[in-house]
Amino acid sequence: MRFILLILTLIGAAVTTGCSSTDYNPTTYDYFISREDIQQKPLKKIILATVNVSGEPTRSVLRDSVDKVDGMVEDYLEDNGISLAPNHLFNNAWQQALLTYGNFYDPTTGKVDRVGWQKVMSATLQSLQAQNDIDAVVFTDLIEHDVQHSPGMKHYARWYGVTREPATEGTTSSVPTDFNWTQVIKGASLLITIYTTEGKPLFSSRGGIDTLHGIDSRKSDKGFVRRKKILSRSNNIEEGIEIAFHPLINMKNYPGKAAPVAAKVAADAEASKP
Repeated sequence: MRFILLILTLIGAAVTTGCSSTDYNPTTYDYFISREDIQQKPLKKIILATVNVSGEPTRSVLRDSVDKVDGMVEDYLEDNGISLAPNHLFNNAWQQALLTYGNFYDPTTGKVDRVGWQKVMSATLQSLQAQNDIDAVVFTDLIEHDVQHSPGMKHYARWYGVTREPATEGTTSSVPTDFNWTQVIKGASLLITIYTTEGKPLFSSRGGIDTLHGIDSRKSDKGFVRRKKILSRSNNIEEGIEIAFHPLINMKNYPGKAAPVAAKVAADAEASKP
């Protein structure tokens, strides 16, 4: 009887998978997650860092979007049952650590002193340990990087799990037939990194958000230009957030690879044995 139920379950799962409307995207980031640590101590309350885990400041073109993205991250966490400690607790601990060890970032060279960064980070996390109810610190780096549109028919750009159509500026969306689609432009993504207050890594991943360049139909030159409205589409930000937090928070239509259906069902059946 158990064998028949297993076969029926496998068939049902295969049908469900086959009917999924989600397209597989091979660019999804190879996330890291410490499942055992999270199972032992689930994340019930976190604090959002007010700095980037890289130690570098956010690129100038994205700075005006940081508060918007962080606010949407906070809403997403709370909607999924995770409460947030006040951000000023992190900021106060960070500023005290900077006073103790000095600034590790040199704006003239754009370089980070890794030893100095480690000292400041360690001191900050130690200060936060006094807040006994904080389970983890979440860093939300908004990053800029190279992307490309495809020369194929729809000219999609794909990175970190998202698929974006070319953006256009002006009164028309028409593009010259000889437009050079292979030009390298900039895209924006969300980098999520989570540590315990003891400094143990729990999770890291990335989710794409949107392109930062578009095509201005009002200009005669066949090139991309910086978009006037950066990260203005909230649905694109929401998708990037969902991808970046998966599988810590399960995304319903995750575009990356899922665990093999047969193996998962077999494991569930084995676990249900008396």
